[in-house]
Amino acid sequence: MDKFVTHTSTDDQPSSSQPVVKKQKVMNTKRQYHEDYLKLGFTWTGDKDEPNPSCLVCGQKLSNEAMVPSKLKRHLSTKHSHLLDKDLQYFQRLLKSQAQQCTSLTKTMTISDKCQEASYHVAELIAKKIKPHTIAENLVLPACRQIVKTLFGVEAEKEVLKIPLSDNTISRRIEHMSEDIEAQVIEKLRIVRTFALQVDESTDISGKAQLLAFIRTVVEDDFIENFFCCKELPETTRGEDIFNVLDAYLKSSDLSWTDCIGICTDGAPSMTGSVKGFVTLVQERNPNIVLTHCFIHREALVSKTLPNDFKTVLEDVVRVINFIKSRPLKSRLFKQICQDMDAAHYTLLLHTEVRWLSRGRILSRVYELKEELLIFLTLESSEFVNLFSDDTWCTKLAYLADLFEHLNKLNAGMQGRNENILTSSDKIKGFAEKLTLWKNHICQGTLSMFPHTASRNVDSRMRSLIRDSLELLEKNINKYFPNIEVENFDWVRDPFNVSLSSLVGFELEEKEQFCELKNDRTLLLKLQELNVNKFWLHVSAEYPELSKKALIALLPFSTSYLCEQGFSALTNIKSKNRERLLSVEEELRVCLSTIRPRIKSLCSTRQAQISH
Repeated sequence: MDKFVTHTSTDDQPSSSQPVVKKQKVMNTKRQYHEDYLKLGFTWTGDKDEPNPSCLVCGQKLSNEAMVPSKLKRHLSTKHSHLLDKDLQYFQRLLKSQAQQCTSLTKTMTISDKCQEASYHVAELIAKKIKPHTIAENLVLPACRQIVKTLFGVEAEKEVLKIPLSDNTISRRIEHMSEDIEAQVIEKLRIVRTFALQVDESTDISGKAQLLAFIRTVVEDDFIENFFCCKELPETTRGEDIFNVLDAYLKSSDLSWTDCIGICTDGAPSMTGSVKGFVTLVQERNPNIVLTHCFIHREALVSKTLPNDFKTVLEDVVRVINFIKSRPLKSRLFKQICQDMDAAHYTLLLHTEVRWLSRGRILSRVYELKEELLIFLTLESSEFVNLFSDDTWCTKLAYLADLFEHLNKLNAGMQGRNENILTSSDKIKGFAEKLTLWKNHICQGTLSMFPHTASRNVDSRMRSLIRDSLELLEKNINKYFPNIEVENFDWVRDPFNVSLSSLVGFELEEKEQFCELKNDRTLLLKLQELNVNKFWLHVSAEYPELSKKALIALLPFSTSYLCEQGFSALTNIKSKNRERLLSVEEELRVCLSTIRPRIKSLCSTRQAQISH
């Protein structure tokens, strides 16, 4: 019996007697959708070059390899057998219905995103204008509905109604924007690591102590001033409490007191106390910090020092104002007299001790209405009528009105943003020199600097009283503003016109840098184009030591004006009708910040929902 034997070659190479078969590469072609597939209940999704079949009935998506009639028909017969007898028109209607649903959903989502963004913008406006949150739903939305309905019709009105503007929604929007602004400020500070603060404390209408802080720092090529924080002091308002609250906030923001180059506060003992005051505790952390007592507060203290002759007149004026303003009937009668006499004003102003410009305004108003007041007080048979019939008293009133007009101009000149120690010092020194000039002119018999006073008959005794009051004012300016040596910082304002000998406290390396800068003609032209702040930031890369020294003079605040402005906003936010507000920091941050929230970014990270 024959056996079949199989021979196996151990050679890797093919035998010469066997034919060589070459393997050909097979191209993987993608199946394409055909319109006839709609009869089987399928459309397509995905890439046009590699479409995937999608069932119109159940929405199941198959792979591209299933794009053949047999597989599509098998899906229809096994999963949707009840639709085997349906014709093409049925599936066309189904496809059209799904397309309409998709379009409607896309439109709804688009409207929802726009409504969310509009909601943020409305919330920002409400915070900026210091209005209660309910105003959006009670006033803004009804007003928008009427405007849109009148201009564009009922359909447009329906779209406006989709904007979410409830009380709680506005509160959340303001909270989100506050968090975003705070994150932007902290991010900028962490990059620059140099800033100055102004800090003040006050009590709101509910009796809570609020600590307010503003910041000035460098952003790109200029200085910015922005709201920093508003923290409630839990119990006492000692310097330790203020320091602990601010220190905790700096630590939470990854900042340090060594990054702070200047602090401006008022003269309260809790702030400036030599043992446990706030600034003393800060100096323990940063001995090189520049401490400034608010120039406006000091100027207000100067203006309170008057000789007894003039202080009595001011007290009399306040008594007259209270006599009329405290009685509504008398106020109405006085207004009628002013109207009958075609007076420039119809009412008097109340004196407020804490307001910087109050004295000057009430004195000017009373002097302008002195004739109307004389008639009114005569009709009322008031004891104050003797004051306005006394020429000497009226002359003193005229002088006080003139003097406080000058003091108010000085005070207002130091208010506002972008004030620094150099500019405020210039204004104080300029006023002090004016006082010397005025005293000399009074000795020569000239009173043209006091127009109201010059229009009256001024005897030698009155001239002597005026001169004594100016001397007292000059003495108190020297008391509250000692050692104002702004000439030591002339190199900051104009480095190209100062000598090396005028550079106080400079090291050799800093003087060498100054020599190079002073003789650089291109930088001279640059100083003519830029302001002082931008100039020193521009040269910071080339002359870092000089730039750093200049920033120490330019960056610190000279006044606490921003804090006072913030407390005015706080008074409006936390009013009698809103005194139960738990936290006002978010409201103040959105209201007072110069940095705007990134609304589009906030919308992109939150799910939009239209109002129902």
